[in-house]
Amino acid sequence: MRHDFNIVVFDLETGGLSADKNPVVEIAICPISKQLEDLPEYTSLIKPYGNLVIQPQALEANGLTMKEINGGQTVEKVCSEVIKVLKSLKVGKNLPILCGHNIRKFDNPFLKNMFEFCGEDLFKYVDSEQFLDTLEMTRMVWDERPNYKLGTCTSHINQDLVQAHRALPDTRANKELVKHLLKGMRGELIVTGK
Repeated sequence: MRHDFNIVVFDLETGGLSADKNPVVEIAICPISKQLEDLPEYTSLIKPYGNLVIQPQALEANGLTMKEINGGQTVEKVCSEVIKVLKSLKVGKNLPILCGHNIRKFDNPFLKNMFEFCGEDLFKYVDSEQFLDTLEMTRMVWDERPNYKLGTCTSHINQDLVQAHRALPDTRANKELVKHLLKGMRGELIVTGK
């Protein structure tokens, strides 16, 4: 029996470093199939919501302005659209698997809280037990890296990261990174350091 699934490569830009105090301000999803085929992308800016605070340092890091963020969609609309994307990625009974760079400690709690703010449970729509975290994967595969930041990891596979710290460019670059890593795990290429 074939176990088929899709992978939700995603990234968030946030209003700070605390999933409890700061909102998601941008989301991008660049899903791929188990066979590593690209599937339709989704991205949106998100207007401020709740009593969550957008810190100036966060805007400096991601290059967004409050005008851009205020021009985004409501969190409820984005959550509804993301749910449609996640439902479309279900294969039979198999929910899609979340994938990102440092998602276990950073992005997943933000996404979970955003869903909860909208009265939704993220884990109704994605596999709650499996994640692909490219930060963890690269640490296991590549020795002696100067660091394991996304840009460092993507340059290791000759993938340029342009407009770092914006959700869609980061997600597209990470999608290529996870494809590279999975091909290595499948024996389709030899994963070595530079």
